[in-house]
Amino acid sequence: MPPVDAAEGGRLALRGRIVTMDRQDTVVEDGVLYINRGLIDQVLPATAPPPADFLDVPPIDTAGTAYPGLIELHNHLPYDILQLWQVPRLFTNRSQWGGSSNPDYRRLVTGPMRVLGEDPESMPAIVRYVEAKALINGTTTSQGIALFSNSGSRRMYRGTVRNIEATDDPALPEARTRIADVEAEDARRFLARLQQPNRLLLHLAEGVDHRARAHFQALEFEPGHWAITENLVGIHCTPLTGDDFQIMAEHGGSMVWSPLSNLLLYGKTADVAAAKAAGILIGLGSDWSVSGSKGLLGELKAARLASAAAGTVFTDRELVAMATRDAATMLRWHEAVGSLTPGRHADIVVIRGQDDDPYTSLVNARDRDITLVLINGVARYGMTGLMERLTPDTSLLEQLPAHALADRSLHLHHPSADPLVGDLTLAEATAHLTDVLAELPLLASRVEKLRIDRLIDNTPVWRLALDEIAPTGSELRPRLPLLHTRTRIPSGPTIAGGRLLVSSLEPLSLDALTASTDTTFLDGLEAQSNLPETFGSRLRALLA
Repeated sequence: MPPVDAAEGGRLALRGRIVTMDRQDTVVEDGVLYINRGLIDQVLPATAPPPADFLDVPPIDTAGTAYPGLIELHNHLPYDILQLWQVPRLFTNRSQWGGSSNPDYRRLVTGPMRVLGEDPESMPAIVRYVEAKALINGTTTSQGIALFSNSGSRRMYRGTVRNIEATDDPALPEARTRIADVEAEDARRFLARLQQPNRLLLHLAEGVDHRARAHFQALEFEPGHWAITENLVGIHCTPLTGDDFQIMAEHGGSMVWSPLSNLLLYGKTADVAAAKAAGILIGLGSDWSVSGSKGLLGELKAARLASAAAGTVFTDRELVAMATRDAATMLRWHEAVGSLTPGRHADIVVIRGQDDDPYTSLVNARDRDITLVLINGVARYGMTGLMERLTPDTSLLEQLPAHALADRSLHLHHPSADPLVGDLTLAEATAHLTDVLAELPLLASRVEKLRIDRLIDNTPVWRLALDEIAPTGSELRPRLPLLHTRTRIPSGPTIAGGRLLVSSLEPLSLDALTASTDTTFLDGLEAQSNLPETFGSRLRALLA
């Protein structure tokens, strides 16, 4: 399968303020991005003569500021159809809130997703909806959606938004977010896995108590010897100390920060001041809509508030780097994406306006301020006027519903789309998910019958590989024993198995695509009890 859009992107030129995110933090106040077949050819001041190959390509004035596309390093994408959970109490580690000990979690999260994930009609609708949601929030790269069959085979979803686990592009080495069960339980095998070429983005130390920190401490498999290499990217790392971060840095590890999710569940987030002091490279992830942001645009705002509460650890420029240049470096993609420089893929997000500080402008931007998103030089989302000028076949454009954002269009057609989704439109996906979420008990009955029929047929059937709902032969986190006690540390909650009771389900509503127009989300955010005082109201003001 060819790289994303390799054959689609023609020559185009975009004019505006250009925030390159190169190593010199170059900002071209009035410049032109010259793009040819998906790659950035030149970045020049608007007053400079165009390259020879672009003499017949008039620049399109975006009237905005262009940045590298946002790179998300942590999300559980299928769950992004669900609305924000009102977290009932303060938790101290991952095992407390996500399992059978919490009936709300089964009723609102695992139960609905188990039903939807096994429904052959709902699976493609989920994929289409959450990918569109990522685009609308400025994300050009995220974690993929895993599919798993009853025959034990697995494949990764390939779509419009880049998938860090399935790139088909040698310039974008594929990362992994799961490991075999045996590698999760044995430190030497885990270390051997880390010594393979791929980056591993794994949940590490989720919570704030000693049990959560023990997941990191268990990486020491012999005195002074750690199962950490530059390939380990630890997600969350909330209880780690300054000494812990120093050990990570010495061994080349990095981390993904999801501050809003951490605060909603645990009331605190990682000690990012200590991580920064140790020289840890940090990326961002919105985690999922159940206990996080709708996308990276929102998570940048949560990160700024968390940074300010910790003593203004990061500048806005450093926050933008986490979602662009630094994220690309963590994936070893920095020669291909993460900056707007010649030779890089033309993954671009444009926001309206050119006057304020360029980095603060992006952190402050609402979803309504995004005017254009390109991936590999193909316009995928933006203001309808711009999309029509940049899309040769305008019949491929789909208008975003006005109740989400007015005058916006999507281009979701892909020449090598995963057959799971094909030509499904966002409108079709939205309508289907709205209906089935409203009739979950009825759908559960149909899925239960389908499951029985599949057992009789004994044929391979694909389903969404939903985290910790059903065993798939792989883990999202190491489960290594502590060195001195040889006590194995549980990796997460105990998920109740067996037949799902239809009576435990209730009708749900589909999570909205955008934060600024979603009063249910904004009200719920402000009402969260675990957030620091005024955090919810200040974040609401930044999003609305």
